[in-house]
Amino acid sequence: MKTYLIIGVVILGLFVALPFFGIASSILPSLIEWSTKFILPWVFLYWLIRAIKTLEKKR
Repeated sequence: MKTYLIIGVVILGLFVALPFFGIASSILPSLIEWSTKFILPWVFLYWLIRAIKTLEKKR
């Protein structure tokens, strides 16, 4: 539960802070969507490969 609270505070902070830098807050959802489509699968694949290599070394 603590993790979700921290994530919520960070996202809320971004919505408040972005207009001070001249960036529209409406861009944040599209950035989150883009990262979940393109960045997170590569991160997952990297950790999956590391886990497989670790399991192979144990055998």
